[in-house]
Amino acid sequence: MDKRETKGPRQRRTAAETSSGSGALRRDETPLGGGDERGSDAPLSEATFTKALQGLKQDICDTFDLRIDSLTLTLRSEITSVKAELNANMNSIHSLVETQGATIKELEASATSCSDDLSSLQSSVSVLTEEVKHLQAKCEDLEGRSRRNNIRLIGLAEGLELPSPREFISQLLRDLLGLEDVPLLDRAHRSSREKPKEGAPPRPIIIRVHYFHVKELILRRAGAAVPLLHQGRKIFIFPDFTSSVAKKTLTIWECQTSPTLVPWH
Repeated sequence: MDKRETKGPRQRRTAAETSSGSGALRRDETPLGGGDERGSDAPLSEATFTKALQGLKQDICDTFDLRIDSLTLTLRSEITSVKAELNANMNSIHSLVETQGATIKELEASATSCSDDLSSLQSSVSVLTEEVKHLQAKCEDLEGRSRRNNIRLIGLAEGLELPSPREFISQLLRDLLGLEDVPLLDRAHRSSREKPKEGAPPRPIIIRVHYFHVKELILRRAGAAVPLLHQGRKIFIFPDFTSSVAKKTLTIWECQTSPTLVPWH
């Protein structure tokens, strides 16, 4: 640090007195050549000029010291204010960062929990999907087994089987197929669809034959006696398959009857 910056008020006052004293000396100084009335026009002595320069230098230094001290105090107060403001802002930022960090940790924990739950649900869905497929296949198998003795009669006009459908269908099968005995039927009824309007195709009749071998005999005779006619209308007799099996059977039949079918080698 410059020596001028370390001066106290007493030193500055002493310097000022010295400066003012030097000024008095300058006024009282006599020229080197004598003390006549024209001495003010004579050149100053070297000592007087040196003292005058030193006083002027001291005045300038004191002025700069005062200005520097004032600016230093102002800068220090401003720096202190800026530091306080920065500290307040930093505290606010730290608080906000801590809050955001806690929120992010909560979100990460929630995301991890959701991911674990999703993995567990996916595993459960896979197990349930396989179980549903197994149950569907089992239900279809059970439905097919419950229809083992069933046949479908298609083409018979609506209302001809009334008032006793079972006896009418038994006699009709014997007459159409040339059976030796009247087949024993457990039941015979139209499908549960809505009754068709006049001119629309009739609903099929679902027949349950009491004995399985009699059902097989009816199907063989029906396949051998195609076409079956009753009152000028064609009659068709098919096994009573489930819907899925019926679709597969229809696809196979279409492939077998298609002219573009390529035989397997």
